[in-house]
Order: sequence, then C-alpha cells, then structure tokens
Amino acid sequence: MSQPRPTTDPSSSPTARGARQVPFTKIVATIGPASEDRVGELIDAGLSVARINFSHGEEGEARERIAKVRAAAQKRCTPIGILVDLPGPKMRTGTFPGGRVELVEREVIRMRTGSGEALPGEVLIDVPAIHESLKPGHRVFLNDGQIEILVEDGFGETVVGRVERGGSLGNRKGVHMPDSVVDYELPTPRDRAWLKFAKELDVEMVGVSFAAQAKELREIRALIPNAAIVAKVERRAAVDNLDELLEEADGIMVARGDLGVELELADLPLVQKSALAAAVRAGKFTITATEMLESMIHSSRPTRAEVTDVANAVLDGTDAVMLSAETAIGDYPVEAVQQMSQIAFSVEQSQRYQHRPRLKLNPAEATFFNAIAMAAVHTANALGLKRIVAFTETGNTVRLISRYRPNAEIIGLSPNPSVVARMTSLAHVRPVLFRREVSLEDMIHIASEALELRGVCESGEEIVIVAGVPPGVARSTNVMKLHRIGEEVKFH
Repeated sequence: MSQPRPTTDPSSSPTARGARQVPFTKIVATIGPASEDRVGELIDAGLSVARINFSHGEEGEARERIAKVRAAAQKRCTPIGILVDLPGPKMRTGTFPGGRVELVEREVIRMRTGSGEALPGEVLIDVPAIHESLKPGHRVFLNDGQIEILVEDGFGETVVGRVERGGSLGNRKGVHMPDSVVDYELPTPRDRAWLKFAKELDVEMVGVSFAAQAKELREIRALIPNAAIVAKVERRAAVDNLDELLEEADGIMVARGDLGVELELADLPLVQKSALAAAVRAGKFTITATEMLESMIHSSRPTRAEVTDVANAVLDGTDAVMLSAETAIGDYPVEAVQQMSQIAFSVEQSQRYQHRPRLKLNPAEATFFNAIAMAAVHTANALGLKRIVAFTETGNTVRLISRYRPNAEIIGLSPNPSVVARMTSLAHVRPVLFRREVSLEDMIHIASEALELRGVCESGEEIVIVAGVPPGVARSTNVMKLHRIGEEVKFH
C-alpha cells in the first residue's frame, strides 16, 4: 500500500521564497540514523529530495524512513521527492582471518573469485570468473581506491598481481577494476526485490547504481514505470556511454566517490563539468553527489575547499547537490543542509551564475512544447519577470522550461501528486499541487488568486503563463500568455 503524499494547495501552504533565502538549486539529503527523526528540521533548512540508500538497512527501516519523510512533508504542506538508491552490482573483497590484512608495497598477491575467508597471500573478490576479466597490465583498486594492485599473470582461475600502493584491508571492502570488462547482471536479484518494494511505496525517483548501458535502464523502467530513472555515473563505462544513458534516463547523478576511483583523480573535475553540460543539452536533470561537505560528518562547519566545490557545481548548472554520510550518520545533519542552502543561494546572486550552461533548441526537436518552453524563458528574461507559471500533467513542460535555465522562478502546477513530487529535483522549480479546471480561463483565474493569496505573487505583478489547450491533455502545451495578477482573463 503506498504512503500518502503531501497535499500542497497553493492557497494554504506558507510562502517558500521570501520568508527565507531559498536557493533555486535543489538539495538532496540522505536519510539515516542521524536524520530520520529530524526530517522536519531538514525541510525547514532547505531539503527538497530525501534519498533512501537501499545499500544499507532492511525493508522495515526503509519503509519507516519513507513514512517519516512523507509525514513531515504533509505537516509542512511542502512537496518532498523520494529518491531510492539501488545497491547494484557492487564488487567487494571476501573476508580475512582476524578481519583485516596488511598489503605491503611490491608484495605479490593472488586474487580469485570468492566471498569466503582468504588464505595467506590471497584476496578473494566476489565477481564471477575474475580470471576472465583481469589481464596483465590491468589495475585492481581495493578499499575504494586506497590500495592498488597491478596484474602480472594468471594461472587457471587465479590471477597474480603486485601491490603498487599498499595499506590495511578489512573485510568486504569495495573493489574497482577500471581497465577490465566485467560481466555482471543489472538489475541484480537484490535490485529486483528492492524495485518491487519501491513500486509498492510509489516512490518518485530511482537511482541506478553502476549503470553502463541503456538496456539496463530500460529493464528497470519496465519494473517501475511511474518513477523517474536516475542513472548514476560512477563507472568509466558510464562516462564512455553517457550519451546512450542520457537517451534513456530522466536524469543523471554524478557520483564522484566510485567515479574518482575508476578515473584519474585529476580528470574528475572536467568529467563532472562535461557530464553536467551533456545532461543540460539532452534536457535531463542532474544531481552532483559525494563528499560535498564531508568534513561536516564531525564538524559544525565545512572546509573552504568544500564550499568552493558546492559553489562550482552550482555554477556548472547542476539541478541539485547531494549530501550522503553528512546527513545519514553525521553529527550535524541539519547544519549541513543549512550550509549547502546558504552556499547555493549566495552563488545564485552572482553575475557568473547567469552564464551557466543552457539548453538550445535542437531543430530535430522543434515541437510546439519545446518552442513554447524556450519562448517563455526568453520572454521572462527579456522583460525581467520574476515568475513563469506552468500548468502540467506529466511535468515534461516544466522540465523543459527548467532546462532552458530561466532567471525566473518556475511555478509548476499539476493535479498529479506524483508529478509534483518528481518536480522537486528540478532547479528553479517550485512544484505545487493544483486541481484541474474545466477551462484555461478558470485555471489562470484560480491560480492567480491562489498565488496572490499565498504571497507568491503580488497584485499587478506580470508573469508568463504556459499551458495546453484543451486542459488535462498530456503533451499538449501550445499556449504562452503574458498576464498581470488580478486582471480578468478572457480569450474571447
């Protein structure tokens, strides 16, 4: 049974922008032991999307956390999207006698498939037939990049390598083989079980871990068709196949933790910028993730480097910035959201932010709703208007307007609660649940009154309105209107 979503009628919800400094960039925060009982505080601090990491915990914990998020959102009349993160085919080491082993530089190590306890001088890796994937000259990174082994030879099902960078290795640590083609199943059986659970709870977004091919995303979409699919870019293969993934995904997450192991660290900043720019060109939303405010796991203030990192992601045009351990297990989860919100808001006031990447109209996609979305943004920018009000059935029109990167805020009005929740991931968008009316005149009249009553717009304020005629039909966007709040609406 799905959990109830927050109802956010614009006439009853408190003003979001104006009551405090709310950035256009969205904030995704991972809900865990440190934050599951403080979700309301996170929302007050600027949370837009709550992430539930299925790699940790059981169904009962995830169900309870999702219920707490939705209850807090309902109480505050604020839509909060739910992003669930699938475990995916994470490669890990086996175990060691005593739980840990020291690998010394230049030491020769044997590697083979397995998840049990390793013999002396051996590392087990829970990947089927690794001897078929690892060839001389290939690199193997253990403990998420802390230890590096260079493959030298193979004997039967055993691979021999030499430790290039040593260190202490514990049980079940992450493994990366960036030079190898690894045969794995995605979605995994565990992913399939979690997808069934996520569909039951009617979650809005699904993060696909270790995605590399569009066919993997298509298979996952078939299992949960009503959720937005977010391809996590965290493997070299995902970078190489990014255009293919963007064709199938609704959005991408630049997951810099695993990606920073698979790639040279020095290449990571440019890969991040290129991936975000490619997503904007493809009209897909973006999340930048991992270690953004890592020091705030135990510190009440971020480092200056972390502040710069968040600021650069905002300038790169990301829709959302994400907190992981900072809010899941950190000592200062609410403060981390507050800091991220303040950084994003400050950057958005700069002239440099106005030059972030923007979508251009592709002649191959010269449809009515593409043209209307672009025209609405250009008109709002040219006239210096503060708001674009868009009526949407599926969220597609609002997504497109967001991709054209207006300076204005986009008020996305939809009668569909799941669409409202999915729009929480889009930069510059304030999603609002709004009932469908019989005529476009009625929709504009009632929306104008409600937005004025809510304090979002002032009487006499000029806005751009985007809608479709007839109302209630998906992908029918064909109207752009300049409107003054409080004026009578007549089309004949």
